[in-house]
Amino acid sequence: LLEQRLAQLVRMLHTPVVLDDGRIVDVAASVGAAATGVLGTRDLTVLQRAADAALYDGKHSGRAFLATAGHATVPSLNGRRLGRKGTAVFAGPREHPQLPKDD
Repeated sequence: LLEQRLAQLVRMLHTPVVLDDGRIVDVAASVGAAATGVLGTRDLTVLQRAADAALYDGKHSGRAFLATAGHATVPSLNGRRLGRKGTAVFAGPREHPQLPKDD
């Protein structure tokens, strides 16, 4: 049911908008969601990270994504998905085991 609702939301968000002057503007959105029952946690940090990872999967596929356990384990630094702009602002690369070491 949740996946159907997400798909419905994406369809609604992709509906073109008619401006007052009659011009039509195409709209696009990416949607990612995380459910406590699917991930087995109520930890908001984990849920948000999983929903964010699912959102990026949605961006690349053009459809809504419900987070899976794999989305919950996406590497992050300072609560941000690795590779996301600004991720290493508060910590250097050596502080995260997933990042390459500077030599």
